[in-house]
Amino acid sequence: MSSATRCLSSSLRVATSAHSSSSLACGRALTLGTRSYGQAAVEQQDPSRKQSNSIPRRIPAVKFASKLWRQHGPRSPNEAPQTSKSAESQESQVPPHFAEYMNRIFSPLQFPPELAQRVLTHNSHALARRGHNAGLSFIGRRVLSTYLLFFLESSSNLTPSHNTEEIISTTLHTNLLGEHVGHAWGVGKVLIWQPAAPLHDLSPLNATALRGAGLYKVQGEAVQAMIGAIYQQHGAAAALNVFHSHLLPLLRVKGGLPAAFHQDVRMVSRKIRQTQQIEAAEAETPVKVET
Repeated sequence: MSSATRCLSSSLRVATSAHSSSSLACGRALTLGTRSYGQAAVEQQDPSRKQSNSIPRRIPAVKFASKLWRQHGPRSPNEAPQTSKSAESQESQVPPHFAEYMNRIFSPLQFPPELAQRVLTHNSHALARRGHNAGLSFIGRRVLSTYLLFFLESSSNLTPSHNTEEIISTTLHTNLLGEHVGHAWGVGKVLIWQPAAPLHDLSPLNATALRGAGLYKVQGEAVQAMIGAIYQQHGAAAALNVFHSHLLPLLRVKGGLPAAFHQDVRMVSRKIRQTQQIEAAEAETPVKVET
């Protein structure tokens, strides 16, 4: 063997032994941080592995037929949920008596069935998931406060001693609206709500029980929602007309509108009746077309 070959072989043996010893030393020097970095590098190269471990598995929701639950109670574990189109259509169908009631009270104004149902559904009832009157009641309270303020400011009987904020607060109190306006309009006959007392304890003649059960409050909120629906559906002029003709005369009660403004209410009501009579006469008069 030549000297060059022997030199090359010895050099390879030295390099191999040095590499094995240095690799063993590095293996002993591995730290926990290095291992963590290696795991993170693997996850970065395979993003599907990281997402599958971090994202929770989505469980599909099972829709239950609430109408059947109210009639027959919850299903047994072995019973399959009903998802037929006929059951869903029955659930989404709006009864016509809500719109019939509002169309009759506020004739000639007309209301969509869905809007009328929302106006006459309180959020205390289970059916409130389809929509309730809380939002419209909020709008109606502001509309009523504004219209009553306009009425007071236009009255010649308003004096500096009158506190308009206090008059508005007491006259448009929710319980007062429900007790007098709501009762006169028959709101309780069509309103959907959940009383705070058993039904057998509620008597139409027991005002204390009705007030304790929350009837006056929910009826007052329904009255506010009706005004809000009229304002939203038919405009400010129609809502103002309903306020003067249907609601304001019913507020001349104890604890309601002060007696100093009762004469103004009668004058406004008289003007509205005269205007309605003139409009009705004009509608019945045939229009002559000149040829």
